[in-house]
Amino acid sequence: MQGKEILQDLLETQYKAINSEFGELSAAALNWRPDEEANSIGITIWHLARVADFVLTHRLEGRPVEDQRWFSEGWAAKTGYDPRGIGAGGMGILTGYSQEEVAALPAMSGEDLLAYHNQVYEPLLARLGDLADDDLDAPVPGEGNQRSAYFWHRIILLDATRHLGEMQALKAMWRRKN
Repeated sequence: MQGKEILQDLLETQYKAINSEFGELSAAALNWRPDEEANSIGITIWHLARVADFVLTHRLEGRPVEDQRWFSEGWAAKTGYDPRGIGAGGMGILTGYSQEEVAALPAMSGEDLLAYHNQVYEPLLARLGDLADDDLDAPVPGEGNQRSAYFWHRIILLDATRHLGEMQALKAMWRRKN
């Protein structure tokens, strides 16, 4: 297996796990938080999609905010939520949000959360599949060509891996509680 194939396999595994493990959860399970400062599974799925949306659009493709799937696929209009300027670096990806900003996130159904997630991950995986192995080390448009495609795919993969475990723990806690 080459580097690109390994990244593809790991990202596809994360993508499939999120769909299979959380696609059938009730709204109560998706929105349950073990305490008032914890994130729910739904919030975490939204965060994963936002990180991938931001990285794909800005870092890998070098395109403007309006091209993020959150905007171009109508999620901002549907939910009435515009994450621009919020959190760390104003990226609107949940990182650096205050508790009040987290509380202002739109309530989304599991179906909508996964739809948004998939609208981001499917083109991300397709883009990765189109790269030659040598292209992984080449600089990408975002941040003035300072980072490689590999760097940004790794960021998404590490974030998804960490949060998948977190969501699995929340799911287990929810089941024990209920």
